[in-house]
Amino acid sequence: MAENPANLKIGYIVKMFPRLSETFILNEILELERRGAEIVIFSIKKPDEGQFHPQLSRVKAKVLYLEGLDLKKWTSWLGTIWPFLLPHRERFWQLLEKALVKKDHNQMELLLLSSWVAARAEEFGLSHLHAHFASLPSTVAYFSHQITQIPFSFTAHAKDIYVYDMEEHFLREKLFAAQFVVTVTDYNRRYLLKNAPGLDPDVINVIYNGVDIERLKPDERQDREPNHILAVGRLVPKKGFGDLLDACKLLIDRGISFHCLIVGDGREAEQLHRKQQELDLINEVKFLGPKRQDEIVELMHKSTLLCLPCTIDGDGNRDALPTVILEAMACGLPVVSTNLSGIPEMIDSGINGLLVEPDDPVSLSDHLTRLLSSEKLRKKLADGGLKKVALKFNLKTNVDSLLSLYLKKKDEKSVSHSVVRPETG
Repeated sequence: MAENPANLKIGYIVKMFPRLSETFILNEILELERRGAEIVIFSIKKPDEGQFHPQLSRVKAKVLYLEGLDLKKWTSWLGTIWPFLLPHRERFWQLLEKALVKKDHNQMELLLLSSWVAARAEEFGLSHLHAHFASLPSTVAYFSHQITQIPFSFTAHAKDIYVYDMEEHFLREKLFAAQFVVTVTDYNRRYLLKNAPGLDPDVINVIYNGVDIERLKPDERQDREPNHILAVGRLVPKKGFGDLLDACKLLIDRGISFHCLIVGDGREAEQLHRKQQELDLINEVKFLGPKRQDEIVELMHKSTLLCLPCTIDGDGNRDALPTVILEAMACGLPVVSTNLSGIPEMIDSGINGLLVEPDDPVSLSDHLTRLLSSEKLRKKLADGGLKKVALKFNLKTNVDSLLSLYLKKKDEKSVSHSVVRPETG
């Protein structure tokens, strides 16, 4: 790289920081800071989970929360940041006027929030804004860019592009206005390009979520518990834990001895607990609730296999590249998952994991039976998983790719990559 990452000052805009399920954001920030980049985090909401990953203590970045801003009293706090907005007042008032003429109260509020981020970005001398998720966080980055002309980019993941159409959250406009866009799978990239005709394909860059291989590597001193199935994720429909419970019932019917531990919490918890009772799985399946990453890694080092039977929710929501699969592979834990979205980009079935079709508990139980009954197969898949993670999902290597984008664009103007730039909302 021609430039020194220490010259980079990046504002990261996220919905909530920290968040237990978003280790990929935490890991990315830590690695960027390790390289010398200066980060300021803008979090739209304050954390509400009550648990934090231990590595959070290593984050140097200042974290600024938007949640405390009273939009009804915007004229009072706008005055305190006005010196930083003054050079951009013409663009700011034009954007506000446009929202007022349309009587678009939602856009008005977004502009006010973005003006605060824009002012603080100027105050801290930030040279770039990057948002995680193509929904609200990147909209704040987009409007902040429109006010200040500070270049912006964003990472598109899963729900943020599959649940909302291209007109929601200004997604089409953001794709054309961003200096670059990152997404975490080739599957996502194809989807975005298909739905944004005229967009320069070079704008969208695939950079996989990376994991810290050294921190996660198998513990040779730790013996694995026999017949222990581990499942980790939010208790929401797209994780497919209902199918896992059905598969566990089939394992019992086949006389297979096992224990299944499910880590996580979410809106489907009550429904899954009820199904656990209905299927008489009280002794075999345990719900452990949410855990910190160090606790999850310890479970991964002890378990026999990881199962994540992802599916597509009724609203189109789906996982793109579940980080927990990568973490399991890096821990030397064989994985069973589904042939969905970007998962086949992680797992070559039969080589470094096993894949079944979504919504198929029978096939899922077949593959679980195969793995539970064959130490040789488990070792083969675990070894293959370690090699695949090292090759394509190493955090350090993947952050190199992200840094190259930041450094390449650092001194460029924010320009449209479109054939014809679409009108804003």
